[in-house]
Amino acid sequence: MSKMAGGLARMPIPRSLRPACWATLAKRLGIPREEIPGRWQDYRSFLDLFTRPLPEGSRPLPEGHAWLSPADGKVEEAGGLTPEGSWWIKGTPYANSELLPGTTGLALGGYQAVQIYLSPRDYHRYHAPCAMEVLEAHTGAGGLQPVDPALVRPSMKVLARNRRIFLHCRSDEGSPFFMLFVGALNVGGMRFLFDPTLGRPPWRDGRRHYDPPPRLEAGEEMGQFELGSTILMVVPPERRLLLAAGNPCRAREPLFSGGPETEH
Repeated sequence: MSKMAGGLARMPIPRSLRPACWATLAKRLGIPREEIPGRWQDYRSFLDLFTRPLPEGSRPLPEGHAWLSPADGKVEEAGGLTPEGSWWIKGTPYANSELLPGTTGLALGGYQAVQIYLSPRDYHRYHAPCAMEVLEAHTGAGGLQPVDPALVRPSMKVLARNRRIFLHCRSDEGSPFFMLFVGALNVGGMRFLFDPTLGRPPWRDGRRHYDPPPRLEAGEEMGQFELGSTILMVVPPERRLLLAAGNPCRAREPLFSGGPETEH
């Protein structure tokens, strides 16, 4: 089913039909026209529209030391590591090894996990939350269950069982942090600009160690989902979430305040 949906999403639409087709779709999904750069005719397929870039010059980076949202979407959940070593995300317990592979031995007390859900209307590219390096990438070759909060049940454990890419990162301040990119129903494709083969078929469980590690600047584009999905960020204790669960967030805009530079 996901392969069929992917094929349909990539199917070219006749150029003469694109303006009416995409204008109708954008209106139905609630995508503002000003967030879709260029002409309707420039988008060959449904997937092209969904993976559109930001309009040139939009979303200038804020000043200060805040960490940024990696994506457009909605803050669905924020939680910490329990004394027993589990993460509770939307009422579902996850062992540390399920969410954060390869982190055994790291001191993660006080770390906070924040889930961002991307709906079909959202901008689907993701960006670096801070100046950072990518130390490792782990691939999980799971299924493609829905991640829409209205459809997810605790027993599904989608963050550990769906197709996913886990990144072990380090900020310029030296703090380890983690990003988990999770596929969803009809959304198996993910792309990463710093490693073009990461997230591409064939999907197998695996680990990649980067030496030297790729470096990204704050707000720099990292890659994209093909349609929509969810991102889990696990950030160090000195970073404080600025938005409560249920609020929208936008890529390249502040999501976490605090940090070593602002502690007194």
